[in-house]
Amino acid sequence: MKGGALSSIDADVYEAPAAALVAGIVDSHGLEAACERWFWVGERTLCSLAQKGRAQKGDVAPRRTGGRGLSCSELDAAVAVEAGYVLGSAQRGIRAAGVSVGAQGLYSRRGLTPPTISSEERGIATSLGARARRGDAEAAAAWQARLDFEAAVGSVIRAALALVAEQPATGRHVLPPVDAALAEALRDQDPAAVAFAFPGLAALEPEPAEPEPEPPVTVIEPPPIPETVPMRRMSRMPTDNVLIAERAQGRSVAQMASDWEVKPSAIRAALRRIDEAAQVDAPAPEPLPTPRPEPARPPAPVPPPGRLSVDNLAIAVALARREGITPDEAVRFVRADVEQARARVLVAPFVPDRPPAGFPAPRMSPQYERWFQALTDGEDLPDLEIEDCLHV
Repeated sequence: MKGGALSSIDADVYEAPAAALVAGIVDSHGLEAACERWFWVGERTLCSLAQKGRAQKGDVAPRRTGGRGLSCSELDAAVAVEAGYVLGSAQRGIRAAGVSVGAQGLYSRRGLTPPTISSEERGIATSLGARARRGDAEAAAAWQARLDFEAAVGSVIRAALALVAEQPATGRHVLPPVDAALAEALRDQDPAAVAFAFPGLAALEPEPAEPEPEPPVTVIEPPPIPETVPMRRMSRMPTDNVLIAERAQGRSVAQMASDWEVKPSAIRAALRRIDEAAQVDAPAPEPLPTPRPEPARPPAPVPPPGRLSVDNLAIAVALARREGITPDEAVRFVRADVEQARARVLVAPFVPDRPPAGFPAPRMSPQYERWFQALTDGEDLPDLEIEDCLHV
C-alpha cells in the first residue's frame, strides 16, 4: 500500500488492527509476520502502531542505531502534544509549539491518538486559508489572528510544563495544578490564551477589595440657574452668497441639498427668498429717451430729360447681354422707350414721336415693335434675333 495508509476500500472491508496486538506480533514474530498478517496495512503504519502499542504498555523502546529521531526537543514535543489536545487538533498543536514534525510519530511514541477536528471545522479552516493565500485581506487578517492565538496558547502550555520537574515517558504529560503558583507563572501571558488553556484560573482571581468609605463631603448647593432656551443646533444651510454662486455654476437643487445635507425644500425656499429680495432691491428701470425724429429724406432725384436713370441703365445692360448687341445700341433703345413713355404720360392720346428734322423716319421690324410694346406694357419680353434689331 502506498503512503502506509489504509485504502478507502480496504478500510471499509477490513477492521484496523489494535496497537497493542500489532506491538505483540512485531516483538514476538517480527515485522514481516505482521505485514503478512495485516496485508492491507502498510509497513510504516504497522511500525507506528507497534510503537504506539509499546508506549501504551509503558515500554519505551530504545532508539534504533542510525535511526532518525525527533527534529525537536522533548519540551517542544510536549508543548505540541498538550497544545494539540487544548486546541483540538494535532496540526494546531504543532503550529503552537513552533516546530515541524510529523503528527503521527509524535503521538505514537507516547501511545496517544492524535486529536482531530470535525469535517465541518476542517472545511471552514481550509476555506479561510485558501482565501488568505488568494490575497483576501479580511481572510488573511482572520488567519493571522488564529495563528497568533495558537502561538499564545503554546506559550502558556510551555510556561505551565516548566513547573513540573519530571514527566512520564509515555502517555499524556502532567500539567501543574491550578493554584496560585500557576496563576503567578502565567501572569505575563495572554489573558485570553490563559483562560482558554486553564479555565479554572478565573475562579482563583481575588475579588477586588471594597473601597474604604470616603469621609462625608459637605455639598454646597449652587444657586438655581434660570431656565434658558436650549442652544440651537448649528445649521448646515449655506449662506446666500454660496447658493447664488452654486446656482451660477449650474448645480441643481438636489445636488446642493445633498452636498449640504439639508432638504431640497429648504434650498428652494432660500433661492425663492433671494430672488424676491433681488426684485425688491433692483432699481426701477429708467424711461427710454424719446427717439429724435429723423429728418425727412429728400426724394430721389429725377434725372433730367434725355438722361437715363440707374434702373434704365441696368435694363440697357441686361438687354445688351441677352441680345448680344452693343451697349450703345441698347442705351439708344432704352432711351427711345423712356422718351416715348414720358410723351404718353404728358400728352394724351398717344402721338408717336416724329423723326427729327432732316432725318427719315426709322422703320422697325414687326418683332422689334412687339418687343418695345411688351416693354411699354410691362409684360415679358419676347426673344429677338440679331436680324430683328437691324433697320429694314
